[in-house]
Amino acid sequence: MEVRRTAVDKPFFSICIPQYNRTSFLIMACRVLAEQTYKNFEVCVSDDCSTDGRERELIEFLEESGLSFVYRKLERNSKYDSNLRASIALARSQFCFLFGNDDCLASSTTLEEVYNKLQRFEPVSVAITNYKDFVTGKETRRIMKTGIIGTGPEVAANNYRNFSFVSGVLLDAAKAKEHATGKWDGSEMYQMFIGCRIIAEGGRLLGIDKATVRKDIQIGGEYVDSYALKPRIRPCPIIERRHTFHLIGRLVEDAIQPYSQPSQRRKLSGRILLQLLLFTYPFWIVEYRQVQSWKYAVGICLGMRPRNAFFGLRLNLLQRVWLSGLYGLVSVIGLSIPTRMFTALYPASYRFAKSVFAAAGSQ
Repeated sequence: MEVRRTAVDKPFFSICIPQYNRTSFLIMACRVLAEQTYKNFEVCVSDDCSTDGRERELIEFLEESGLSFVYRKLERNSKYDSNLRASIALARSQFCFLFGNDDCLASSTTLEEVYNKLQRFEPVSVAITNYKDFVTGKETRRIMKTGIIGTGPEVAANNYRNFSFVSGVLLDAAKAKEHATGKWDGSEMYQMFIGCRIIAEGGRLLGIDKATVRKDIQIGGEYVDSYALKPRIRPCPIIERRHTFHLIGRLVEDAIQPYSQPSQRRKLSGRILLQLLLFTYPFWIVEYRQVQSWKYAVGICLGMRPRNAFFGLRLNLLQRVWLSGLYGLVSVIGLSIPTRMFTALYPASYRFAKSVFAAAGSQ
């Protein structure tokens, strides 16, 4: 099923949204889109067979909004990665502006401001922006300074963590379609693969130090499905819980491998895992201690053990030994550090990580 309204002949932006339920949140996000001062864009919604029965309500809103849009309902439920890829495939624009269906643009001038930045720093193939909490306004600055960060495999390896949150990532539409693949379906990080692949190939990465997104729309009486809201498992057995964290190293290496020199590959693989173990991994240990339990977090650690997280990566013996030691150390700290202490220390460590890897990866 496809419904289309073409109000813009040659859009500059395609707002690409993988949709599944959460219809009220998506409608609110589209209201903000309708208020944009910059009008040369379209909305591309790929519906992964939503079960809330509100597709007609969404389509009617889009038709009445005046927005240029295309809505396509997939024939079967295919999960996040495939659905995001399907939303990108709908784009007719120069840039895909990726969006979660429960986030919205930060203001009515956001697209105009991003357009001006892209024009100022062209040519650009990938752009990453900041985001802030819908309720508190607290900003997450994944980009610390506006400007061209660089291009090539090393830049991709040093910036892959910036793709973890999908909203506010912009991709060259033609290149995103060229590199489309279902290889990493199930990773829940399709945007990370495509972004890193385009950068590694030679596309220039632009960082925009501006919060363009308000994350996690709140609507009274409605809630989104989230890992943080799932009931605690009681009693909780200690079993291996892989989730998808253990796939990130292989996903990023696969994205950059065709464009890296053989002499670079072990170094880059080590750098990818170093970031994963130092910054991504400890956050999720503590997070699951808070939303589930200590025993559940032990399962996360078991899922990230070297035989899983290092599998298939190009590492020499020395790298495997010291990274395995780092894994053990981070696991112990993540399971034992007081959660309040971690919460207090994390922002400073996050800023430090950004500065170190930005300096190492800029080219």
